[in-house]
Amino acid sequence: MSKGIERTQNTALTDETPQILCFSSTIFPLTFSFPRLSTTSFLTLSSHTPTMSTVTLNLRQKRSMMRLLNQGRSIHDYNFDQTAFVIPQAMVAVYGMKNLMIVRDHRYFELCPKNTGSIVYQLHQSSMRRLLEWKEDWNFADPTLAGAAKIPRDALHFCVDSIAYGKFTYDYTNKIHGFMSGPFQNWRQLRMEIGHLAFRLMSHKPHEYNEWRVWWEGKFADDMWKWEVCLEGLILPTWEEIIDDVYLMIHDRVEDAQDLANTFYISNPAVASKT
Repeated sequence: MSKGIERTQNTALTDETPQILCFSSTIFPLTFSFPRLSTTSFLTLSSHTPTMSTVTLNLRQKRSMMRLLNQGRSIHDYNFDQTAFVIPQAMVAVYGMKNLMIVRDHRYFELCPKNTGSIVYQLHQSSMRRLLEWKEDWNFADPTLAGAAKIPRDALHFCVDSIAYGKFTYDYTNKIHGFMSGPFQNWRQLRMEIGHLAFRLMSHKPHEYNEWRVWWEGKFADDMWKWEVCLEGLILPTWEEIIDDVYLMIHDRVEDAQDLANTFYISNPAVASKT
């Protein structure tokens, strides 16, 4: 339980109960990093609640550090030269990673269970899309350009469920395992076999073999490493991390964001946990 948040006497903590948050104009949590709660639980702010700036600063520092570790490693940002992929298995692996990244990029929309009802689900989808598409227009090279107008808080309605995100994480993890044991493993295995085959075929021509090895372990290996390292960018944020990311986006992109941190609402888990 985060400091500054009091739990009422009738609140019972359970490990089985999912955490569901529905928030709109005046319903939004100050911090999402609290334990799972039972259906009878509710949270209230204490008189020692930390300020928005303190909470936001701590979250921003934590998430910035995590993003720094994967900076520049998105497979979407990798523009590869197809002529460098003389091995089809390498190309298959690259496209497999791109498909996985597309699935990963949909993670914010998967926070809302599809069985919450069409209206709730559609509101979450449209609200999240609007939040993600918001761009800061401020340009230091042109200080006369006014900053982008923030999103009115009444226009956003979210419903996030830890179980829904858990199911998405489970399915995504299975896709990762399938990729690593399939296309990526095929590529790595073939790469090793090619090295052995080249040695056998050119063992009587050491000069040609050495030239080939310089290319194989030099330029070709460098070209392959540029996309292999993007595997780290496929890591999916935890429930706490993705909720922190949404929290920071709302703080930066929604008007009167501080007011949204004044109240909590935790809905009945049974509503969204049914399959």
